[in-house]
Amino acid sequence: MFVNEIISYGIFFDLWSTGIPKSNSFNPVPFQLSGIHISYSVFIAFTILLSLYKFKHISNKYIKLVFLIFLITMSMNLFISIGRTGQFSLLLTLIILIFIYYYKNIKKVVFLIISLFSLFIFAYYNINTFNIRINQGIDDIKNVIYNHDIKHSSVGDRLLAYHAIIYIFEPKNILFGVGIGDKEEYVKKRLHENKYPYKQIKSFWEYGRLHNMYLEILISNGIIGLFLLLFLFYSLFKIKIKNTFIKYISYITSLVFLFVAFSCDIFFFYELMLLFGLFISIVIVQYNHEQKIYNKNI
Repeated sequence: MFVNEIISYGIFFDLWSTGIPKSNSFNPVPFQLSGIHISYSVFIAFTILLSLYKFKHISNKYIKLVFLIFLITMSMNLFISIGRTGQFSLLLTLIILIFIYYYKNIKKVVFLIISLFSLFIFAYYNINTFNIRINQGIDDIKNVIYNHDIKHSSVGDRLLAYHAIIYIFEPKNILFGVGIGDKEEYVKKRLHENKYPYKQIKSFWEYGRLHNMYLEILISNGIIGLFLLLFLFYSLFKIKIKNTFIKYISYITSLVFLFVAFSCDIFFFYELMLLFGLFISIVIVQYNHEQKIYNKNI
């Protein structure tokens, strides 16, 4: 990520271009991705979370300084990207981590949460890209809820997904859904049959995608599939591991992807799927290793 960060800052300051579609000074993504800004913002969020752990636990002051600089530059890189998914997944994950690790120290919890929100407020007032994207999101919400001005937009589409599901879902598919392979065509067919009023939402009509993993799992795999997905996140979060770093990885993997899934289907973007699979594998390998040691000592 250090190399990617250098490339990203170079794009941001118009020092060079990678030639990647949609990568520019307003969206400085350094490498080709599916869901280009969403995936990159999640990668940055993960890097920040991993670096935070290392910064806290490394005793060497020089290495600690390196991690501090890296955390600052990576945080800036996150805010100059347009990926709100990674930004707010990071915010929510950090809030929960603060309570997990410091719940016995109320003063520290309050201080850390105030500091965290202060960072985001500072970014809002001082980083143009972040300011524009937040204002766009607020305008999208106002347009949908208050003005009923329905148009294709990032946040607007995600809000309307909860409205569209009423037109799509059939009680007969409540248990097992319609299947992953048939989901997209099924969504488009149901919207057409039930005369869904907002034809301007291209992601619904043209691609059959709702930008919400939980709703899409409900359609394709039913209540049982949705339960299994949530149980996966829960099991990953609660898994008993003695190694503190790997346990921390189980926390951030379950939490980040729990929140990311509200904005996109992590199994649709292969980079996110690989990232998710990689860290789950690390957690499972460590768990199996500790279980073998435990069984030997019985």
